[in-house]
Amino acid sequence: MNRVIVSALLIFAMAFSAFAQEDVQEGQQSQRAGLASALNGLTAVDESFVYDESKMVAIPQTNIRIQPPEYFIYSDSLPGFMHVGTMSSIQVEEVAGTSYIMISRAMDSAYFASQGMKLLSVEPVVMHDGSDGMLFTAEMKLKGFVFERLILMSGDYHYTIWINAGYIKMMRNKMRPVILQSMLTSKIYE
Repeated sequence: MNRVIVSALLIFAMAFSAFAQEDVQEGQQSQRAGLASALNGLTAVDESFVYDESKMVAIPQTNIRIQPPEYFIYSDSLPGFMHVGTMSSIQVEEVAGTSYIMISRAMDSAYFASQGMKLLSVEPVVMHDGSDGMLFTAEMKLKGFVFERLILMSGDYHYTIWINAGYIKMMRNKMRPVILQSMLTSKIYE
């Protein structure tokens, strides 16, 4: 994922640099408008998340389905979804044979510190299907950016849904609501 993000950012930096170095000519404004439009398309996020059962996606080699936010694309390497333009991701994992309640009890400040993160909050949540879950919010620094990480755990006594989502903290107001709504749609299908 990091190579994809870095490659995309390098392409845009080179394109922007090429536009910035050109002499003022006719048509330059339309080229800049085209670049701005392309950048807006890559960073587009539909902030009005609406649950739609038909948009649920099965995560391979798990019993989990989730509705990803608009403009997020599936990535086998996560497994989950990513939004390259905002450097945001949603990683979906399944833990078989253990209740999420047992796992979440072990996730304290010391656990997060051992992972290079600072735990900000822990709160119970209600999933879209009415089941219970636990949401952890943490932050970490990575490559000069402060990222916020959401970790959601839910499930039953046989399977735990473990979802890690991350986004640049300065984009919190735009990204957190839509990512959280997506995470809350996750469900175990046997």
